[in-house]
Amino acid sequence: MKKWLRLLVTFGALLLAFGWFQQSARAESVGYTVGAVLPKNQDDKKVTYFALRVKPNQEQKLAIVISNTGSKKKTYQVGVNQAVTNSNGVVDYSMASPKLDSSLKVGIKDLFGNKTQRVTVPAKSKQKVYVSYKMPAKRLDGMILGGIYVKQLTANEAASNKKGVSIKNAFAYVIGLRLRESDVDVAPDMKLLSVENGQSNKYNQVEANLQNPRPGLMSNLKVKTKITKQGESKTILSNEKSSMAMAPNSNFNYAIPWGDKQLKAGTYTLTLDAYAQGGYHWHFVKDFKLTQKKIGQLQNKFNTPAPKKNYFWWFVAGGAIIILLLLIIIYLLLKNKKRDDDDDKVSKD
Repeated sequence: MKKWLRLLVTFGALLLAFGWFQQSARAESVGYTVGAVLPKNQDDKKVTYFALRVKPNQEQKLAIVISNTGSKKKTYQVGVNQAVTNSNGVVDYSMASPKLDSSLKVGIKDLFGNKTQRVTVPAKSKQKVYVSYKMPAKRLDGMILGGIYVKQLTANEAASNKKGVSIKNAFAYVIGLRLRESDVDVAPDMKLLSVENGQSNKYNQVEANLQNPRPGLMSNLKVKTKITKQGESKTILSNEKSSMAMAPNSNFNYAIPWGDKQLKAGTYTLTLDAYAQGGYHWHFVKDFKLTQKKIGQLQNKFNTPAPKKNYFWWFVAGGAIIILLLLIIIYLLLKNKKRDDDDDKVSKD
């Protein structure tokens, strides 16, 4: 009887230990936090990022606090990045050297410089890190948008002093940074710069390059598209996506996947409608060509991704096995108890 009890306790302990290990591993995988020390010229007290009212020629030092919650000292890389719009229609602060839009006249790097810092923080400690900017003499309209980007380096990366070292961290913190000289928001705008055929992850798509040429943030962006043969009304491809955004003075390629269609060489027409917060609406109609040479370059691949693996039944099977093992253990315990009771009864008789 005692043997089976020990087995049951051991089994339960293993299950609990496995769950605890998973939680601990997730916590240790981050191991640090970052916060902003908001200055007096913060013009929005409700947010925790830097939303600053600035003046021409103003110089200022901004402070952030890195808290290392881990049990070992860690090294972090700190930089200030320009806000751009990525291919998913998301404002992105993670790119250290992005391709900038032609409409951007004064960017984050012009104010903060292009240098990054490496900061080592002892275990269970906090450390302030400073970044400085200087505004240009000429007054600026709208906003300049960026972010202070903090990422933990691996031991090999921290030991390397080589420039251009590849950073392979899986987690980073970004503290938003918005600078403006007036409380008047500049309205965003949209232009359709080009329409071309391209590929993403080897899948064919039509790419409509959308630009926000103004120093104003575009929020709650929704785009609806359809593609027809030139001069015809039948829709060949269509696409709709919402809840996007565009950084000031940025552009991105909005993708219309070919799906299971194989487009032939010819001239096509894109009709695109875009809607943004504030009641903004833009309507574009633009022709584009698909040549046989381009089709060859695209390798005639379709944009039908491989079906995603469904692990639901694996989890069901795993749960069933655990329940079955518990039932077997309970059955054996009861059986063993009955045998002990019978033995006790016989001995008494």
